[in-house]
Amino acid sequence: MTSKDRTSTICKVLYYCCIISLFAMPILLVWVWLYADLIAASASSLPASAIQHPLPVWTKCLMVLLSATVMAPTYWGLFSIRQFLKACCAEDYLSSQNSRYLKRLAFGLFGTALLSPISCSILSVLLTIDNPPGQKMLTIGISSNQIILAAVGGLLFVLANLIQRASLIAEEHAQIV
Repeated sequence: MTSKDRTSTICKVLYYCCIISLFAMPILLVWVWLYADLIAASASSLPASAIQHPLPVWTKCLMVLLSATVMAPTYWGLFSIRQFLKACCAEDYLSSQNSRYLKRLAFGLFGTALLSPISCSILSVLLTIDNPPGQKMLTIGISSNQIILAAVGGLLFVLANLIQRASLIAEEHAQIV
């Protein structure tokens, strides 16, 4: 198997994984709605006794909305990377459009990394809002996952800029020849 065949095969596999992810993410929101009590109980930043069970419907709605808000930039990035992989399957690697697709994914990952700690803080307030005074909680934290997600987003942004420069060089070379 040549390198070109391997690249095309890997792009096709990733393309189909991306499509599966695009369908799985909305299903995850339904899962958040159905199992909100279990998710709230397993929230490691809050003690189980601080959370009212069963959760009110409005709390579940806000949990789904928070999850959707955090997932939205990544979802947008997945749509873009799907187009990028589709172009790579057609062996169109160095184009300015591919650079834009990759930049969108980078911004999506970076956006999710920024929104995640904010949503965790809002979630802690949301889960303890009905508690009596003195038992309401606010948690603030940043995890290594969010730092790594932001770093990967930054690296993809740099890679997208390199692809854009390479596409300009390729276009310039094509005009000379």
